[in-house]
Amino acid sequence: MSDYSEVSQLRTRCTILESQIEVLSTKNAKLQERIEQLEKSSKPKYKEVPNVGKFPVDYSSLGPDDGSFQV
Repeated sequence: MSDYSEVSQLRTRCTILESQIEVLSTKNAKLQERIEQLEKSSKPKYKEVPNVGKFPVDYSSLGPDDGSFQV
């Protein structure tokens, strides 16, 4: 009878662990998707000027202007 009890307990534990793995796998996939969304949105956006080059649309990514460049 004790063999049955141990086997039953192990099966119950395995079932619980398998359930937890499924939940964590789902959460992991959602977190990975969110990370990818955040990485895409944090990349600076550029405007292409023909025959000149690319310039950032949001100038805050350039940092503060120290006034060192003069014409």
